[in-house]
Amino acid sequence: MIETAVAGANAVTRRWVATIESEASAAVSGAGVWPLLAYLAPAADGDGRDELTAAIGLPADEAVAGAAALVALLQSAPGLRAALGTWVRPWLELRTQWRDSLPPGTVGVLGEQEALDAWVREQTDGLLDRLPLTVDPDTLLILASALVARTRWKDPFDDGRLVPTAGPWLGQHLAGLHRTTADRDLLAVYETPAGPVTVLTVEGTDGIDVDLAIGLPDTPAAAVLAAGIDAPSAVPGRLGSQFAEGDTAPGVTVGTGWAYDDTSRLRASVPRFTVTSSHDLLAHADVFGLRTVSDLSRQRLPGVSDFPLGVGAAAQDLTASFTADGFEAAVVTAFGMRAGGAMPARNPLEVRLLLDRPFGFVARHRPSGLVLVAGWVAQGEPSAGPGFGAAG
Repeated sequence: MIETAVAGANAVTRRWVATIESEASAAVSGAGVWPLLAYLAPAADGDGRDELTAAIGLPADEAVAGAAALVALLQSAPGLRAALGTWVRPWLELRTQWRDSLPPGTVGVLGEQEALDAWVREQTDGLLDRLPLTVDPDTLLILASALVARTRWKDPFDDGRLVPTAGPWLGQHLAGLHRTTADRDLLAVYETPAGPVTVLTVEGTDGIDVDLAIGLPDTPAAAVLAAGIDAPSAVPGRLGSQFAEGDTAPGVTVGTGWAYDDTSRLRASVPRFTVTSSHDLLAHADVFGLRTVSDLSRQRLPGVSDFPLGVGAAAQDLTASFTADGFEAAVVTAFGMRAGGAMPARNPLEVRLLLDRPFGFVARHRPSGLVLVAGWVAQGEPSAGPGFGAAG
C-alpha cells in the first residue's frame, strides 16, 4: 500500500510542478496535499469521487488506508514529522464512518483562527506561523496537514560567495556554498524532450536527499523540475565519472584543478537559498481532482455529513531552506469546507558544477522515494559582503 501511496503523491507533485513559471521562486508539496485528498475521496460521490480517485491514483475503498500509510511514514521516518488536524463547528454532525477513518485524536472543535494558527506553529516548530486559510463564519470544517523535513548533509558545504559572470544573475553578490568530493557520480545528466538536465544529488544523514537540477538557459522551470522528480527511475545519459576534460553540460565544465593527489573530483558551487510559497489549490483544481467537490451548488461530500458540504477553499503554505549544513522545509496544507592545504600540487581532473542562474530542487525521502518538496530557485540569497569572483 505504501508504494502505491508514494506513487500517487509523487504524481500529484509531478502534475503540480507543470504549473510553475520560471520568473519567480516557488515550491510545492504533493506529499502535503495527497493525504487530505485521500480522506475526502471515499466521502465524495458522482463525478467528485471519480476526480478525486483519479487524482490520488487509488480506488476510493483503498484511499483511507493509503492516507494512513503515508501519514505513518511521514511520522515515523527519521528527519520527518507530520500531523493531521480536523476542526468542526460544534453543531455539525459528522458521519461516524468518516470521523473514525481519521487518525485518533485529530478531530477538534472549530473556533477562533488563533487556535489553528497556534497548531501550525507547534507542528512546524515555528517555521510557519499561520494556517493558510482564514476561518470565517461560513467555514464549517477544516481539514489540514503539516509536514516538516530536516536533514544535515553527510558532506557539508563551505560558506562563501558567488558572483555570476553571465546570465540573469550577472554581477550579483550571492551567498555561495562550495563543496568538493571524490564521488563524481553524485552528478548525472539526463536527456529529456526539453534538452539535457544536470542533476546533483546532495545526500542527507536522515534518509533525505535534495537533488539540484539545471537545464539549458531557455529550458522552462516545469521541464527541469519534471526531470528532477523522474531522475531516480530514469537512466542518465552520462554520469559525472564519464566526463572528460573539455566536456560540458548544463551548469557543468570539466578541466583540471589544484589538489594534493591525483584523485578526480566533483566541485559544486551553488547559492544558498530559501523559498517560500503560498498556493491557492483551487486555482489548479484539476491537478488535485477538486473541480467538482469545490462546486458549492449542492452536496458534494455526503460521506462527511448529512449537512451539504463542499470544498470552499484549499491552500498550501511552504518554506524550504538550503544551507551549508543541511536542508529544512515546512508545509501546511488546508481544506476549508463550506455549505455547498602545502604538499606538491597536482592537477587532477575536476568536474565543476556552477549553479549561477535559476535552477530547480527536489527533496526526497530516500528509502521510499517520496518527493517531499519540489521547487524553483529564481533568485539566490544576497551575500553579506562583496564577492571576489565567480565562485569564491
